[in-house]
Amino acid sequence: MQEALFGTEDEGDDFEVEPENWETLLVFLACQTQWQREFAGMDGTQIWKGLNYPGVEVVMRMHQVSDSPSVFRDLQIMESSALSELNKQRKPR
Repeated sequence: MQEALFGTEDEGDDFEVEPENWETLLVFLACQTQWQREFAGMDGTQIWKGLNYPGVEVVMRMHQVSDSPSVFRDLQIMESSALSELNKQRKPR
């Protein structure tokens, strides 16, 4: 799953994170085990559904997120972008 979301380390795709987005990025990365998916059809096509929000809430609480509503909104934007990419890459298991 991590490769599907973030690529491989060999790609050398460095990027900068603006300070105001750092907390959201940390929460997004900490939520890597909270993705929901299902397998459809006989070919085992994988469909990514989104984040498990009750699990995200626990992650945010455990990380003592300072501005939960703002971070959650930003996280949903990241989730939407990730879903677009993940579901482009649908492959049989």
